[in-house]
Amino acid sequence: MATVKKEKRVMTRSGRMLTDEIAEKLADEVESDREVRWAGRRPVGRPSLNGDGITPKVSFRIPTVLYEELQARANKDCRTVSDLTREALEKFLAE
Repeated sequence: MATVKKEKRVMTRSGRMLTDEIAEKLADEVESDREVRWAGRRPVGRPSLNGDGITPKVSFRIPTVLYEELQARANKDCRTVSDLTREALEKFLAE
């Protein structure tokens, strides 16, 4: 019995099936001299804390007991551990 190769379907993010006709149209647009607006970079991750698009990330270790206390306080205050840590660091540096 002969094996029939199934054509793979490619879907766009919007759920539309990508046909050869659509792919050709997109390729023509990309290869043209015009600006391709739909292919721009999209930001990933969380929004910037200071509004300029770049927020440094700081990572450090703390004892388990201290982390558990911090997590409990964050839960009690309906805040995040990061938020409480930023506030504590700001208060420390303001001294």
